[in-house]
Formats: sequence, C-alpha cells, structure tokens
Amino acid sequence: MPITPDYQPGEAFMVQFVWKLPAEGFVRARFEAEVLSIDDKALRYFVWLRKFAGGWEESPTGKPLPREQASWAYWQRVEQIEGSRVNLAFEAADGRPLRLRLETLTGEHPFFSKYREN
Repeated sequence: MPITPDYQPGEAFMVQFVWKLPAEGFVRARFEAEVLSIDDKALRYFVWLRKFAGGWEESPTGKPLPREQASWAYWQRVEQIEGSRVNLAFEAADGRPLRLRLETLTGEHPFFSKYREN
C-alpha cells in the first residue's frame, strides 16, 4: 500500500519536537507547520514552522515542571526555531512527538538552520 501525504501545499498541521536535556528531563515544543512542498519519492514534507504554539519542560518521569524550574537558555533557542524551514517525514503529521538530538536545538546540527533565509 503506497504511503501518501495527509496534507497538501498551503495546508498546515501541528508538529511536536522533543529534546532530552543533559541534566535530566525533556523539553517539548509545538509548532504550526505549513506545507510548502511535497517530495513523494522521499516521503517528506518541506514545511515552514510558521508559529511557535507553546511547550513545556518535563522531569525524567514525564511530570511537567513549574516555570521557575525551566531551562531558559534552551527555551530561548526553541523560540528561535519559529520561521525555520525543514524537511519532515509524512508521519510527522500524525501528532506523535518527534524526538530530536539536542544538537538540533543548540545549533550544532543544522536541522533548523539549513534552509534559513537571511
């Protein structure tokens, strides 16, 4: 059975990214992703992360942490992701969180900056 995209260019869906923090715990962030184009051979969307829709930080057991315990340096980086253009597998639109390497958040890996327009 062929895999087909659920969304077409111009349509949007919510995507959730998750990063494991070095000290323990996780950062979760949600973005509204607008489909710019589709690569049917690679089964990927090329999307614009047009709006940061919120997020939270969790303990290693998944319990949400109070704002005063937040890792603010990481949250500043999360906010900078808004406006990025990235490739995402079709499965990214199903609502499940995408776990990414911390280096994608710190900028050591160009996942969010590869297609940045400056």
